[in-house]
Amino acid sequence: MKKIIAPLLSLFIISNLSGQNLNIDSMKNLLRTTMDDTARINLLNQIAEPFQWNIPDTAIKYAMEAWQLALKSKSPEKLIQEPAGTLSEALSAKGNYSKALSIALHALQMADKESISLNYFQIGNVYFYSGNYSKALEYYFNTYKNLNANDNFYEIVLGVIGESYYHLNNLDSALYFINKAYQLDKSRKRHWSVPYFYMAFIHSKKGAYNEALEYFRSGLHYAEENKLFLDIVNGSNGISDVFKKMHNSDSAIYYARQALTVAQSQSLNPGVMKASGLLTELFLKINTDSAFKYQRIMLAIKDSLFSEEKIRQLENITFNEKMQQEEKLQAQKAYQNKLRMYGLIALLFVILLAAFMLYRNNQHKQKAFNLLKLQKQEIDYQKAEVEKTLEQLKSTQSQLIQSEKMASLGELTAGIAHEIQNPLNFVNNFSDINTELIGEADQEIDKGNVAEVKDILNDIRANEEKINHHGKRADAIVKGMLQHSRTSTGQKEPTDINALCDEYLRLAYHGMRAKDKSFNCEMKTDFDSTLPKINVVPQDIGRVILNLINNAFYACAERRNLEGFQNLQGLAPYLPTVTVSTKNSSDKVEISVRDNGNGIPEKIKDKIFQPFFTTKPTGQGTGLGLSLSYDIVKAHGGEIKVESREGVGTEFIILLQTHNS
Repeated sequence: MKKIIAPLLSLFIISNLSGQNLNIDSMKNLLRTTMDDTARINLLNQIAEPFQWNIPDTAIKYAMEAWQLALKSKSPEKLIQEPAGTLSEALSAKGNYSKALSIALHALQMADKESISLNYFQIGNVYFYSGNYSKALEYYFNTYKNLNANDNFYEIVLGVIGESYYHLNNLDSALYFINKAYQLDKSRKRHWSVPYFYMAFIHSKKGAYNEALEYFRSGLHYAEENKLFLDIVNGSNGISDVFKKMHNSDSAIYYARQALTVAQSQSLNPGVMKASGLLTELFLKINTDSAFKYQRIMLAIKDSLFSEEKIRQLENITFNEKMQQEEKLQAQKAYQNKLRMYGLIALLFVILLAAFMLYRNNQHKQKAFNLLKLQKQEIDYQKAEVEKTLEQLKSTQSQLIQSEKMASLGELTAGIAHEIQNPLNFVNNFSDINTELIGEADQEIDKGNVAEVKDILNDIRANEEKINHHGKRADAIVKGMLQHSRTSTGQKEPTDINALCDEYLRLAYHGMRAKDKSFNCEMKTDFDSTLPKINVVPQDIGRVILNLINNAFYACAERRNLEGFQNLQGLAPYLPTVTVSTKNSSDKVEISVRDNGNGIPEKIKDKIFQPFFTTKPTGQGTGLGLSLSYDIVKAHGGEIKVESREGVGTEFIILLQTHNS
């Protein structure tokens, strides 16, 4: 942490620049004769550091040269850190937040354990200066948790956390952290203006203007003493704002003009915008020409700082950062999931083709072959599209969702094959019987026995009705499978929740049995017969129910394996049980899936709905099932809850409104 404190203190507590000129001049002279890259990088950064907030253009010039040299060096991960900090601070002072964030994130990717807290702090600063205070707090607290109260840098971190809370209008938290920084600063020989300024801001917001002015004047005195131009601008703007609230226009104009003069001379664009905005308001009722003059200054700066393009660049870099972090965590799983997705797609189409050929009794082999070719071409096309889309970071989330859907469909296929075999057996058996009956009818016709022929025809008609019934049943199963695999249209329709639960319970059980022939589980149902049909997207709610039932079977299988080993010691045998129930509760429908598996440990219960979190071995789960289930239920205006005890079991409860649009 000592390596971090020294460079960070220079961001806020800089010695009198006029006293450093000789030292800086000597370093510039030394730079002309130094050939070693490492020494040049250190010299360039030492020259740039004192100017990062006072004369940011000068800081950017020297720090950028150091940054570029470090990138080309043999050890860029070590040499890049200090120039990156100086560059991101100076660029933020100029209002170039997207470039500042890009450099800070680049440095974070190359950071080691000793410098990572510094990187978090630098990234937090860029978010703070760009107005994203919630995001800034995340990074500031990452630095804060690695400090103790004896660190000199402790005061600065307390201060910036307090500043962020202030801008989020959380005055209680702001006052807590700012006051701690203020009390620490009073005990030091050299002082930092920020705690004084924010004590002033808080008192000003509470209407205590005289106390606010005292804090501002103290902070401004220390800023002028240290020749910190950014703090001089902020302090002058703050005093002007308090005088404006006190309706003392002359004093307000005086301090705003002082802030504008210093900010313009040092290219501190955010300070220029604040001061010119204050002067525009103050002159509106006094001198409209002056008001328009300052308004033009403010609008020109505002346009350069907050153009749509810069905001878009900042959002893009923020998104890229999240995706890069996620890719580092999921690097090994990504390749396995990709192969698994392709395998499931291929398996799906093979099963669909087999079911179609059985249903049509091999009557159109050529047509099926052509269809297979078309499907293969479609797979090749989709594969090319997926590979192309995977190169675009913004599409990664939707592809992972599709992968999870295909995974759930893969678990259904064995159950569907079992379900479709029963009606197909009926179709084949009754077709064979009708063939025999037709032969008998021919014989009776030859004998002239009309009454017997009519009886046989009645039997044939009855058998044809059964063939038709079971054919439609098989057709409904295939259509249900296709509907599950198809991307949801989002169209809600009246749905029988009891039938949906019963269907997916059976399919999930057969799917589990197909993967593990030794698996057995008692399935209990308790469906409320008074349950009304409710408007839902059946594919989506079915996917949620299937995911919960599959998880319940998996938990029972895991406990069975463990209990089976323990049973060798003479313990009572474990009986896996999964219970699915529904309940009509006034204006809500309650769906419950309960198992007597191992239960969910208390320490991970809060994480189970997070994307990519899974307790299954690598390759056996994407970690998206419960996250997607949570989103689907929320999209329906419902809620999903979990109750679990380790060693006893788990119950998931879905609550859906009976009347929803």
